[in-house]
Amino acid sequence: MMIRLFDLQFARLKRQKIIYLFFAVMTALILSNALSCAGGSEDAGMGYYAGGRFPTMCMQSYIDIVGTLFLGFISAVLICGERANGMFRQPLLNGVSKRQLLLAKTGSIFAVSLICFMFVVVCSIGTGFFFWGNRIFAHAREYCLQMGLLLFPQTTLVLFFVFLSLHMSSISGMLCASLIILLVNNLFSQFFGAYLSYFDFMYYLYAFSGYNGAALTGKMIASGLLVNLITGTMLIYGIRRRTDRMIL
Repeated sequence: MMIRLFDLQFARLKRQKIIYLFFAVMTALILSNALSCAGGSEDAGMGYYAGGRFPTMCMQSYIDIVGTLFLGFISAVLICGERANGMFRQPLLNGVSKRQLLLAKTGSIFAVSLICFMFVVVCSIGTGFFFWGNRIFAHAREYCLQMGLLLFPQTTLVLFFVFLSLHMSSISGMLCASLIILLVNNLFSQFFGAYLSYFDFMYYLYAFSGYNGAALTGKMIASGLLVNLITGTMLIYGIRRRTDRMIL
Protein backbone atom coordinates (compact mmCIF):
# COMPACT_ATOMS: atom_id res chain seq x y z
CA MET A 1 0.00 0.00 0.00
CA MET A 2 2.80 2.45 0.92
CA ILE A 3 4.61 1.74 -2.35
CA ARG A 4 1.40 2.54 -4.21
CA LEU A 5 1.09 5.82 -2.30
CA PHE A 6 4.68 6.77 -3.15
CA ASP A 7 4.01 6.06 -6.82
CA LEU A 8 0.95 8.31 -6.76
CA GLN A 9 2.93 11.23 -5.29
CA PHE A 10 5.69 10.95 -7.90
CA ALA A 11 3.12 10.59 -10.68
CA ARG A 12 1.50 13.83 -9.56
CA LEU A 13 4.84 15.66 -9.61
CA LYS A 14 5.71 14.26 -13.03
CA ARG A 15 2.41 15.45 -14.48
CA GLN A 16 3.16 18.99 -13.39
CA LYS A 17 6.73 18.89 -14.81
CA ILE A 18 8.01 20.54 -11.62
CA ILE A 19 11.16 18.44 -11.30
CA TYR A 20 12.08 18.90 -14.96
CA LEU A 21 11.78 22.65 -14.55
CA PHE A 22 14.15 22.51 -11.59
CA PHE A 23 16.69 20.49 -13.59
CA ALA A 24 16.56 23.03 -16.42
CA VAL A 25 16.92 26.05 -14.12
CA MET A 26 19.74 24.50 -12.09
CA THR A 27 21.62 23.39 -15.21
CA ALA A 28 21.43 26.91 -16.62
CA LEU A 29 22.62 28.34 -13.29
CA ILE A 30 25.58 25.94 -13.10
CA LEU A 31 26.62 26.77 -16.68
CA SER A 32 26.30 30.48 -15.92
CA ASN A 33 28.51 30.04 -12.86
CA ALA A 34 31.10 28.15 -14.90
CA LEU A 35 31.24 30.81 -17.60
CA SER A 36 31.58 33.53 -14.97
CA CYS A 37 34.45 31.71 -13.25
CA ALA A 38 36.28 30.62 -16.40
CA GLY A 39 37.54 34.08 -17.33
CA GLY A 40 38.49 35.27 -13.85
CA SER A 41 41.66 35.19 -11.82
CA GLU A 42 41.82 32.45 -9.20
CA ASP A 43 43.04 34.95 -6.63
CA ALA A 44 39.93 37.14 -6.48
CA GLY A 45 36.25 37.45 -7.39
CA MET A 46 34.50 34.67 -9.26
CA GLY A 47 37.86 33.23 -10.28
CA TYR A 48 38.34 32.04 -6.69
CA TYR A 49 35.83 29.27 -7.40
CA ALA A 50 37.39 28.27 -10.73
CA GLY A 51 38.60 24.68 -10.73
CA GLY A 52 38.54 22.79 -7.44
CA ARG A 53 36.11 25.08 -5.60
CA PHE A 54 33.49 25.18 -8.36
CA PRO A 55 31.22 22.48 -6.80
CA THR A 56 31.19 24.54 -3.60
CA MET A 57 29.98 27.58 -5.51
CA CYS A 58 27.21 25.59 -7.20
CA MET A 59 26.06 24.15 -3.89
CA GLN A 60 25.95 27.65 -2.41
CA SER A 61 23.74 28.73 -5.32
CA TYR A 62 21.50 25.74 -4.66
CA ILE A 63 21.00 26.26 -0.94
CA ASP A 64 20.86 30.06 -1.18
CA ILE A 65 17.40 30.30 -2.73
CA VAL A 66 16.72 27.96 -5.69
CA GLY A 67 16.80 24.62 -3.91
CA THR A 68 15.21 25.87 -0.71
CA LEU A 69 12.27 27.50 -2.46
CA PHE A 70 11.87 24.46 -4.69
CA LEU A 71 11.48 22.18 -1.66
CA GLY A 72 8.99 24.65 -0.22
CA PHE A 73 7.03 24.50 -3.48
CA ILE A 74 7.06 20.69 -3.54
CA SER A 75 5.78 20.63 0.04
CA ALA A 76 3.08 23.15 -0.84
CA VAL A 77 1.88 21.10 -3.82
CA LEU A 78 1.85 17.74 -2.06
CA ILE A 79 0.49 18.83 1.32
CA CYS A 80 -1.12 22.29 1.18
CA GLY A 81 -2.82 21.44 -2.09
CA GLU A 82 -4.34 18.32 -0.53
CA ARG A 83 -5.56 20.27 2.48
CA ALA A 84 -7.08 22.98 0.30
CA ASN A 85 -9.13 20.62 -1.88
CA GLY A 86 -10.09 18.24 0.92
CA MET A 87 -8.25 15.24 -0.54
CA PHE A 88 -6.94 14.25 2.89
CA ARG A 89 -10.43 12.86 3.57
CA GLN A 90 -10.82 10.94 0.34
CA PRO A 91 -8.20 8.18 0.90
CA LEU A 92 -10.01 7.13 4.06
CA LEU A 93 -12.68 5.66 1.80
CA ASN A 94 -10.09 3.29 0.36
CA GLY A 95 -8.72 2.11 3.69
CA VAL A 96 -5.72 4.47 3.76
CA SER A 97 -5.24 6.54 6.90
CA LYS A 98 -4.19 10.17 6.98
CA ARG A 99 -1.01 9.15 8.77
CA GLN A 100 -0.08 6.77 5.95
CA LEU A 101 -0.85 9.40 3.34
CA LEU A 102 1.25 12.02 5.12
CA LEU A 103 4.09 9.53 5.58
CA ALA A 104 4.08 8.82 1.85
CA LYS A 105 4.11 12.54 1.05
CA THR A 106 6.95 13.22 3.49
CA GLY A 107 8.96 10.33 2.08
CA SER A 108 8.37 11.65 -1.44
CA ILE A 109 9.65 15.10 -0.46
CA PHE A 110 12.73 13.49 1.09
CA ALA A 111 13.33 11.52 -2.11
CA VAL A 112 12.94 14.60 -4.31
CA SER A 113 15.28 16.53 -2.02
CA LEU A 114 17.96 13.85 -2.32
CA ILE A 115 17.55 13.60 -6.11
CA CYS A 116 17.92 17.36 -6.52
CA PHE A 117 20.88 17.49 -4.15
CA MET A 118 22.72 14.72 -6.00
CA PHE A 119 21.88 16.33 -9.33
CA VAL A 120 23.67 19.51 -8.24
CA VAL A 121 26.67 17.49 -7.00
CA VAL A 122 27.04 15.43 -10.17
CA CYS A 123 26.26 18.26 -12.58
CA SER A 124 28.66 20.70 -10.90
CA ILE A 125 31.52 18.19 -10.88
CA GLY A 126 30.80 17.17 -14.47
CA THR A 127 30.62 20.79 -15.65
CA GLY A 128 33.76 21.64 -13.70
CA PHE A 129 35.62 18.73 -15.28
CA PHE A 130 34.57 19.95 -18.74
CA PHE A 131 35.93 23.45 -18.06
CA TRP A 132 38.98 22.69 -15.89
CA GLY A 133 39.76 19.01 -16.27
CA ASN A 134 41.39 17.26 -13.30
CA ARG A 135 41.71 20.57 -11.43
CA ILE A 136 38.10 20.02 -10.35
CA PHE A 137 39.38 17.39 -7.90
CA ALA A 138 41.99 19.67 -6.30
CA HIS A 139 39.72 20.40 -3.32
CA ALA A 140 37.61 17.23 -3.47
CA ARG A 141 38.09 16.43 0.21
CA GLU A 142 36.87 19.89 1.18
CA TYR A 143 33.71 19.97 -0.91
CA CYS A 144 32.87 16.31 -0.23
CA LEU A 145 32.92 17.10 3.51
CA GLN A 146 30.75 20.16 2.93
CA MET A 147 28.19 18.22 0.89
CA GLY A 148 28.09 15.38 3.39
CA LEU A 149 27.42 17.80 6.23
CA LEU A 150 24.79 19.67 4.21
CA LEU A 151 22.65 16.53 4.13
CA PHE A 152 21.81 17.13 7.79
CA PRO A 153 20.29 20.65 7.51
CA GLN A 154 18.68 19.57 4.22
CA THR A 155 16.91 16.76 6.07
CA THR A 156 15.82 19.14 8.81
CA LEU A 157 14.62 21.59 6.15
CA VAL A 158 12.32 18.95 4.67
CA LEU A 159 10.83 18.26 8.09
CA PHE A 160 10.38 21.99 8.64
CA PHE A 161 8.52 22.43 5.35
CA VAL A 162 6.28 19.45 6.10
CA PHE A 163 5.50 20.94 9.52
CA LEU A 164 4.84 24.37 8.01
CA SER A 165 2.65 22.90 5.26
CA LEU A 166 0.43 21.22 7.83
CA HIS A 167 -0.35 24.65 9.27
CA MET A 168 -0.93 26.49 5.98
CA SER A 169 -4.26 26.40 4.19
CA SER A 170 -3.13 27.30 0.66
CA ILE A 171 -0.22 26.84 -1.73
CA SER A 172 0.22 30.59 -2.18
CA GLY A 173 0.34 31.13 1.58
CA MET A 174 2.95 28.40 1.95
CA LEU A 175 5.11 29.89 -0.79
CA CYS A 176 4.90 33.39 0.69
CA ALA A 177 5.79 32.10 4.15
CA SER A 178 8.72 30.07 2.76
CA LEU A 179 10.12 33.07 0.87
CA ILE A 180 9.81 35.41 3.84
CA ILE A 181 11.45 32.92 6.21
CA LEU A 182 14.25 32.27 3.73
CA LEU A 183 15.02 35.95 3.11
CA VAL A 184 14.87 36.92 6.78
CA ASN A 185 17.02 33.97 7.79
CA ASN A 186 19.55 34.73 5.06
CA LEU A 187 19.82 38.32 6.24
CA PHE A 188 20.17 37.44 9.91
CA SER A 189 22.66 34.65 9.17
CA GLN A 190 25.03 37.17 7.62
CA PHE A 191 24.95 39.63 10.52
CA PHE A 192 24.06 37.56 13.58
CA GLY A 193 25.54 34.18 12.70
CA ALA A 194 27.39 33.90 16.01
CA TYR A 195 24.06 33.93 17.86
CA LEU A 196 21.98 31.94 15.37
CA SER A 197 24.51 29.11 15.42
CA TYR A 198 23.17 28.07 18.85
CA PHE A 199 19.61 27.35 17.74
CA ASP A 200 18.95 28.01 14.03
CA PHE A 201 19.33 24.92 11.84
CA MET A 202 19.04 26.98 8.64
CA TYR A 203 22.19 28.87 9.58
CA TYR A 204 24.13 25.68 8.87
CA LEU A 205 22.93 25.59 5.28
CA TYR A 206 25.27 28.54 4.83
CA ALA A 207 27.95 27.62 7.36
CA PHE A 208 28.45 24.06 6.08
CA SER A 209 28.69 25.28 2.48
CA GLY A 210 31.43 27.80 3.22
CA TYR A 211 29.16 30.75 2.50
CA ASN A 212 30.92 34.13 2.81
CA GLY A 213 34.20 32.33 3.37
CA ALA A 214 33.11 30.56 6.57
CA ALA A 215 35.69 27.94 7.55
CA LEU A 216 34.62 24.51 8.79
CA THR A 217 35.85 23.82 12.31
CA GLY A 218 35.30 20.92 14.65
CA LYS A 219 33.27 23.12 16.97
CA MET A 220 31.03 24.32 14.12
CA ILE A 221 30.44 20.77 12.89
CA ALA A 222 29.58 19.46 16.36
CA SER A 223 27.28 22.42 17.05
CA GLY A 224 25.57 22.08 13.68
CA LEU A 225 24.90 18.38 14.06
CA LEU A 226 23.53 18.90 17.57
CA VAL A 227 21.25 21.79 16.54
CA ASN A 228 19.90 19.81 13.60
CA LEU A 229 19.35 16.69 15.72
CA ILE A 230 17.40 18.61 18.37
CA THR A 231 15.42 20.61 15.82
CA GLY A 232 14.64 17.54 13.73
CA THR A 233 13.37 15.68 16.80
CA MET A 234 11.14 18.62 17.75
CA LEU A 235 9.77 18.86 14.21
CA ILE A 236 8.97 15.14 14.11
CA TYR A 237 7.08 15.51 17.37
CA GLY A 238 5.24 18.56 16.02
CA ILE A 239 4.33 16.75 12.78
CA ARG A 240 2.98 13.73 14.66
CA ARG A 241 0.98 15.91 17.01
CA ARG A 242 -0.49 17.93 14.14
CA THR A 243 -1.34 14.74 12.25
CA ASP A 244 -3.08 13.27 15.29
CA ARG A 245 -5.19 16.42 15.61
CA MET A 246 -6.15 16.15 11.94
CA ILE A 247 -7.23 12.54 12.44
CA LEU A 248 -9.59 13.42 15.29
